[in-house]
Amino acid sequence: MTKIKQKQEERRTLDSVLAALDLRPDADPVEGETPDFTFLSEARIIGVEITMYHSGELVEGGLQVRRQAEAEWDALSAASIEFLKKRPDIQNVNAGLMFIGPVPPKRDHAAFMEEVAAFIKQKEGKLGPDNIACRPHTFTGPLMKKYLSTIYLRTDKHAIWHSNLAAGFVARPGPRIAAIVADKSKKAFRPAEELWLAIQASHRISELISTIGGVEDFVDVPSLDSYKFSKIFVLAYNGAFEWNREVGWRQLTGEPSSGDNPSFGDLKDVLDDPEWLSDPGGKADREARKAIAEMRASKDH
Repeated sequence: MTKIKQKQEERRTLDSVLAALDLRPDADPVEGETPDFTFLSEARIIGVEITMYHSGELVEGGLQVRRQAEAEWDALSAASIEFLKKRPDIQNVNAGLMFIGPVPPKRDHAAFMEEVAAFIKQKEGKLGPDNIACRPHTFTGPLMKKYLSTIYLRTDKHAIWHSNLAAGFVARPGPRIAAIVADKSKKAFRPAEELWLAIQASHRISELISTIGGVEDFVDVPSLDSYKFSKIFVLAYNGAFEWNREVGWRQLTGEPSSGDNPSFGDLKDVLDDPEWLSDPGGKADREARKAIAEMRASKDH
């Protein structure tokens, strides 16, 4: 991400915080560093530091941080789209790539895609609309053997190559929030009468915060009293939340919990299901893409 784009994203986060608070600064916020923005409110200087939430989760095998694996997959997925444009002979074959852990680095993308294409050609006479699961003992390419646990193949007029990185368990807010706050609190900030921290979530699994029980889901966040920030905002998928020293956590936007929602334990059982994670029918990938499209559409409006 370029510096300009990063600042644009940070400004959108700041605007979301101000909108959630229904707060109009005395003047336009001023860009800077540590904190990212300052603005005047009732003649008081407020500093706001912006950061992206990150789960810190490792992919299976513990060899790569999930966010890094997601970035590699984003690049490989984009490359596969261009690759398939030049391969009309396999454009009708949907490939579900189940990675063991890390995703091949960019330098291996071309060779990896050629291996997958050659494997598809070997299997094309056996393919139909139902998925077939191909295991490592059938792989012929060294990169496929190194990186894939399974590849699911089926014919589809809207075929794509997708991966198991589109789905996963999203933990409830907890110690990770406090760890991010603690890390940011180590910085030396420019003077301000109040210092706020805004933690932004995104659609990626490693950067996703989804609160099912509303503000009650923040009960497991350790105490934040010892850190520099007088207010902390968490912009989750389904609402904005604020912590301050006087009252603790409260929900600013989003629907409050009705008490009828499934628990995190219920969802973990679903998302840990091997059938869901391997996604043999492509359902998890379709649902993930649908959710991403809805999130982007809501953000645009």
